[in-house]
Amino acid sequence: MDIEATLRTTAQPSAVVARVAELDRYPEWMSLVHSATRIADMPEPAWDVELRAKVGPFARSKRLRMVRSQFVEGETTNIVFERRETDGRQHAAWRLRVVVQRASDGSHLTMHLHYDGRFFVSVVEAILQQNIDAGRQRLGELLAG
Repeated sequence: MDIEATLRTTAQPSAVVARVAELDRYPEWMSLVHSATRIADMPEPAWDVELRAKVGPFARSKRLRMVRSQFVEGETTNIVFERRETDGRQHAAWRLRVVVQRASDGSHLTMHLHYDGRFFVSVVEAILQQNIDAGRQRLGELLAG
């Protein structure tokens, strides 16, 4: 499953990067990210992330260990977060690629989520899309001040 979302904002790229470069900032604007706690003393920045969503009358949650495997700042800033568990088991891949570009009127943000799990993909995709739409609106509001 691959989902891409974009946001155009009048905010400067540095303000956008400040909201998207650290996963512990995501619960402020993305309700699907229930919590993201930075793991100390890791060679790469890493977080314990809990995703939580309601599916009808039920609440489902998923815990992931995510690392920031790429952070390249410049005229275009590229950030990549990847799932890297430490339990020695094989897990579905989660990869979030974030690109922040300077635009004439502010910034352009593109986020691309890749998930290669096989279970309930259509349900996961529908939940993600709902949360992406709400998160895009909330992030836009936060960036607007």
